[in-house]
Amino acid sequence: MNVMLCFELSNKQEFVRKELALQGYMSSWKVKRGRDELTFHLPSNALWKKGENFSPALAKEELKKTSGQLGVKVIRAVALVVSKWDGLTGSPVSSESAVQETIKT
Repeated sequence: MNVMLCFELSNKQEFVRKELALQGYMSSWKVKRGRDELTFHLPSNALWKKGENFSPALAKEELKKTSGQLGVKVIRAVALVVSKWDGLTGSPVSSESAVQETIKT
């Protein structure tokens, strides 16, 4: 299941994103269109994760736990199942090197 996690934090967003990346969260995805391969980048307050037994509830708990370990307050968040998606390619967030894409669709 693919889960999208969108959040607003009190501070240290870059650190939380890096920690979540270590847990398998991604900030972009790649799509092949003919001979072209496009990379789509999510906004800085969104990540996604793929997992067979993964759920929005688990994503929420991972965000709460990771933020708590870093002393960061989660102001608001939403986690939802996504299947078919599209977007504008955009450009990487400045801390993108730590949150790389790992899937091609």
